[in-house]
Amino acid sequence: MQKLHEYRLLSWICAACSLLAFALLLAGTYRFDNKYTAGPPYGEDGVFSFSESDLTKPIPLVDGWLLDGREVFIGQYSNFSFLPGRDSPFGEGTYTLTLRYEGPPRTLLLELPQVFTEYTLYVNQRPAASTGSGAVIDVPVGGGDTGLRLETVNRSHYYSGLTYPPMLGTAEAIGQMSFLRTLVYSAAVVSALTLAIFSLSLWFSRERDGLFLHFGVLCLAFAVHCLHPFVWQLGLSGTLWYAVEDASWLLALCEAAAVAAVASGLRRNAWYRRLLRPAALFVCILSMTAVLFIIPAAPGFVKFYGGLMDGAKLLIWAFLALCAGTGLGGEKHGAVPFVLAAAGILGVSLFADFWDANKFEPIYGLWQEEYAGAALVLAFGGLMVRRNARLLRESAELQAMKLQNRFAADSAAQMRGAIEQARALKHELRHHVETMTAFYQAEEYVRLGAYLAELDRQKEGLPQLYYTENFLANAILSGRLGPAGNAGIRIECEARVPENLPIADADLCMLLSNLLDNAVEACERLPAGSERFISLSLTVKQGVFLVICQNSAPPRNTGSSSFLTSKPDAGCHGLGIPTMRRVTEKYDGALELRQLGSVFTLQAALRLPPENH
Repeated sequence: MQKLHEYRLLSWICAACSLLAFALLLAGTYRFDNKYTAGPPYGEDGVFSFSESDLTKPIPLVDGWLLDGREVFIGQYSNFSFLPGRDSPFGEGTYTLTLRYEGPPRTLLLELPQVFTEYTLYVNQRPAASTGSGAVIDVPVGGGDTGLRLETVNRSHYYSGLTYPPMLGTAEAIGQMSFLRTLVYSAAVVSALTLAIFSLSLWFSRERDGLFLHFGVLCLAFAVHCLHPFVWQLGLSGTLWYAVEDASWLLALCEAAAVAAVASGLRRNAWYRRLLRPAALFVCILSMTAVLFIIPAAPGFVKFYGGLMDGAKLLIWAFLALCAGTGLGGEKHGAVPFVLAAAGILGVSLFADFWDANKFEPIYGLWQEEYAGAALVLAFGGLMVRRNARLLRESAELQAMKLQNRFAADSAAQMRGAIEQARALKHELRHHVETMTAFYQAEEYVRLGAYLAELDRQKEGLPQLYYTENFLANAILSGRLGPAGNAGIRIECEARVPENLPIADADLCMLLSNLLDNAVEACERLPAGSERFISLSLTVKQGVFLVICQNSAPPRNTGSSSFLTSKPDAGCHGLGIPTMRRVTEKYDGALELRQLGSVFTLQAALRLPPENH
């Protein structure tokens, strides 16, 4: 119980540290990577004045715009329905701004951010860009004012007009900004896609483990969502892409909830499988359908759509918190820190979205919700690493169990054969006694001696059933050395292994089974007529388990640097020397291999835990 309380405390500490780190990240991006906090200079009354000294970095054109004659800052109104006298997000809007540069004439670059509706940009009354034509425009400044006019028409989207501030700067500054942003988004997309492919491949190979499936879809959806800057730069934005963008983000959150449900065990509950999970997927489909069909046909649906999306995100956050609480109170303790961290990350992200609504757009990096998505991928990625490590450990234990079962079966077969031979000898014992008595009474001592020698020879043919008091070691030795002796290999074995050896059964099985497999294989590869032998010593001295094995082997190719097995059944023999080396290193030991002529020697030393000597 004390360990459980300690683990819960550690889970809270880990979650709190993750929460604090993520909150600091969002605070840092708001302060240092935000178009709305990057000024001065600032615009006013339709004029944006700047000088040469302002061009050391990209300049966000946030303030001073006139929207149909009314001064606004970009982002103040997400759609036209919030403007005085309007009730629909659809319609037309014209943005104007005069650039006043206090310096010699020159050409700057204007990066136009994503515009969700039809648009045409005029520079000094000349068309410079329109829907689908690109995102970077040449703008001449100096020697007089430069006029910008952006005409927008919204017929389909819930965002109207110019939603995000454009960036103005030198070719070098805009190029550097674009390069860094592309680098950040490329890293996010490539990393998420790599994790998605890896996780989904594990799902196919791990008997359809749902945790890997949901995490793979989470990474895939996040990667798709982060493609938006590339889609915009290529001029491919449109209603279909906006629907995919919204739905992919919701799907990423739904899959995060699914990962938490699997990790906490809530997936087994009927209310989750029959109600919550289908409802979450339905909201994803509704999101895509709304952007594609409902909003273009019924613009009044925009207000309901915004509330629906916000409500879905809040419910997913609440569900993550529920999963974390269930893990703390149930048996899924290992997943608790990751689910707690995910719940905290999403909660901070939602609070940040509410707090800095219409006051944040990144200059170089990701949006705050995209940082949340990346953090969710990292948090649940840690859970996947833990889950995969556990599956690998279980696989190794299963492999060891198979080996143990094989050696137990071999040992049982050897014992059955010996019992049958003992029964036959017992049945014949009366005849042997009568024969020896007759030889003795007739004083045929020579014939009596020959008869006794023959019985002794037959006794040597019985397999050895007992090597040491350790059950597992005895099963492995009898299962491998018995058949080897029957195959004509001379066996010498000195095994003094205590019954309670403080080495895990799986490790002992891997060490001895690979050692004996390699020794028998080497003897079998010798030419006919060669001397074949295996000499094995297993002892415990001064807290160290010592293993020494010598066996005959074909002369080794001097150009080879490794000892490899040629056994076809890799399931039982393919682990080999690397596995034995890992076992010895696990116990702070060492493995030494050498071959002199036709004699191969293996020496292993494993340090035993002091308290278990």
